Amino acid sequence: MAFIINGAHVGDEVVEDEFESLKEHYQRLGEIVCCDRDVELRTYAKENVVNRTLLEQESVKRFGEIDDATVEARFEALKEEHGGDQNFYDNTGFNRGDRNVILAKLKSSLTVDRLLEAEVSVPDKATEEELERYYQDNLQRFLGEEEVRVSQIFIEPSSHEAAREAYMALRTVRRELLAGKDFDQAAREHGSDEDREIDLGWMKQGQTMPEVEAITFSMEVGEISPIVATHYGFHLFKVTDRKDAKPIPRDQISGFEEKYLSERRAMGIADLIDRIKSTSTVEEVGDSFSRSAH
Repeated sequence: MAFIINGAHVGDEVVEDEFESLKEHYQRLGEIVCCDRDVELRTYAKENVVNRTLLEQESVKRFGEIDDATVEARFEALKEEHGGDQNFYDNTGFNRGDRNVILAKLKSSLTVDRLLEAEVSVPDKATEEELERYYQDNLQRFLGEEEVRVSQIFIEPSSHEAAREAYMALRTVRRELLAGKDFDQAAREHGSDEDREIDLGWMKQGQTMPEVEAITFSMEVGEISPIVATHYGFHLFKVTDRKDAKPIPRDQISGFEEKYLSERRAMGIADLIDRIKSTSTVEEVGDSFSRSAH
């Protein structure tokens, strides 16, 4: 899908390149970027292309084009920052045949950065009042982990044939528990492993098996679980206590000030783009326009 942005045609290959770059970015972060995320990532790609083009156009309108010598100088400096030519290509995934692509990306970056430096002012340090207000306004984003304290009754079948017998035994135990029988007493009477603790203690999410976590973290205090089958055997769980997630103290949040300043800058950029869009025309066009334009 192509665009006409303030009369300038931006081909669908630009959107496709941005789409592929986004996929590579999220893959490096360890995220799954398979087919079911294509629509989401293409939407991001289109937004990025439109916003970047608008910023470039505004920068050129105000300050003129970035000259080739400046772009070349930035390329040389970038290679030095990586420790030389070969390290640059090894670190970035580009090859020497990508020189024109690299220069085009650098020119775009320099063009946009020039405008942002003029329009988006963010201090190097935040005030104490700003940080505390940001913290209080975003407490739900800085919650610690929820915890549950769990007891269990566990039966490990001695054989495949004994599995049904163990399951049926726990069904009977569960009925007794729901009728009011003491959980610890039932565990001592029916648990197959005398060395196994009845009280499993406090658990956070990610510390136990997913099938156990899905049940126990959805239970209320005092609730008896259904029978849960794991590769170890059959379990009955009781949640004996829970700690709700609480805000992490501000001084214990890693990179808190950097996060605030980064978001403040992002908001400033978004506001700038909105202002530019208010006086711009952006039209999405089909492939037929792209082909006819060539």
